[in-house]
Amino acid sequence: MTKAVFMSAGGDPFIALFALQLFQKHWHNEIDTFYICYNNHCKVPDAVVEEFKARVAQEPKVKLLYYPTGIGNGMPITKMLEVATEDLIMLLEDDGFIFTPGIVAECFARIEAGEVDAVGSPRFSCGFEVSALLKAKYGLDYSGSGDIGPNFWPNFFFCKRTDLEGTDRNFASYSFEKDKYYPELGGVITKEGEYADTFCWACIQLRHMGVRFGSVPQKHASPTEFDDQLNSHGNWVSPIKWIHGGSLSTSWGGYLSGMKPNFTTLSGKQEIETRVAFWMICSDYIEGFEEFKKAYKNGIRNLCIDSELNLARIELKTAIYKDMMQI
Repeated sequence: MTKAVFMSAGGDPFIALFALQLFQKHWHNEIDTFYICYNNHCKVPDAVVEEFKARVAQEPKVKLLYYPTGIGNGMPITKMLEVATEDLIMLLEDDGFIFTPGIVAECFARIEAGEVDAVGSPRFSCGFEVSALLKAKYGLDYSGSGDIGPNFWPNFFFCKRTDLEGTDRNFASYSFEKDKYYPELGGVITKEGEYADTFCWACIQLRHMGVRFGSVPQKHASPTEFDDQLNSHGNWVSPIKWIHGGSLSTSWGGYLSGMKPNFTTLSGKQEIETRVAFWMICSDYIEGFEEFKKAYKNGIRNLCIDSELNLARIELKTAIYKDMMQI
């Protein structure tokens, strides 16, 4: 069966190219086509866009779709689905970093062998009433810790292309109507404001279609990664073969352009420090973009100073992630 990756990228050239270079280094032979939907949500300069296009054009497996403005988080999946012909698809966000040969092939193999129809990392990311209805209709178990919930991340998610095509192809966030019966939920929504985050409505439809899901850990980066490592907790309970940086698209056009984060807890501050660590790694690792890189690095510096981030913690996180990703 032919295999493809759908990578959604919001404009930051460093994180997207970093993900692409890890692909070239570690799992290049495990897929046939690498689709990138690059939309300039963060409004990088035109010269940066052109350099990005030229760089990805050097990779024969890449098929690039470009949009000069932001098109949301779900629409990129729709756009790539419209042009893809491969049998199996992996959804990947641009801050999904895969650095272990064989892990992508293993997940696809579970589908090819008929063990499951899709593989992903569970999460909630929906309203309480939605999750309760799903639990009742499908007999789901939300107990335990780690990756739990009725829906799945649109990152490190493997499935059949035809199953994606069987949905309404709305992969964005979704608002449910009050007093409406949803067969996908097996019940009526009685509350205002019930929602589902990016890709969750599609997951609900897939479940209703009878798709059988297998689970893999998302390995979402943690604000307390260094403590977790010392105590073999969280991501460090099992081997780490990929890492989801998390919300790294808030770089240029966001926190690196003067927007100040609004954290009220130590955990919130550490979460921003984790993002900074990844932004530093990616912008150091990717060559080129000389003028833009100066502005990007200056943005990191200003964020650290203005928000009084802990540079020692950032250094420690940077070292942990560089070692983890073998760079």
